[in-house]
Amino acid sequence: MKRILIASSLIALAAVATGCNRAGTAYNNSGASATPSTAPAASTADTSSPNTATTAMAPGPAGDATGAVSETITTGKVKAAIAADSGLKDSDISVTTNNGVVVLGGTVKSQDQVAIATSLAQKQDGVTKVDTQITVR
Repeated sequence: MKRILIASSLIALAAVATGCNRAGTAYNNSGASATPSTAPAASTADTSSPNTATTAMAPGPAGDATGAVSETITTGKVKAAIAADSGLKDSDISVTTNNGVVVLGGTVKSQDQVAIATSLAQKQDGVTKVDTQITVR
């Protein structure tokens, strides 16, 4: 059941990460094209949203949409790595990410499983630190 949940989470995550790849087309809130139809085909179209500023986006504080997506991707990568590892069978590990810090919680059967989960998390892209709060039952 955990693998189905993780697989469906990864599929949804991939859909969010892919986003809309329509270059050169801007939309207003009604869904209609905001790009004039008389524009020459060879011109460089403005792909920014008409309701947002056109400044460059740098990684911001938690709650920033860009940060939330990357944190969700990082969490998904860690969860997938844990689910795929046979050494973590029968473990119950939760994963959260905040500003690159991954927090592992839950329970496992041995200290070896704690070490495996921590190691897997540290190896994933986007992880700056791993805070292990896993208990051995």
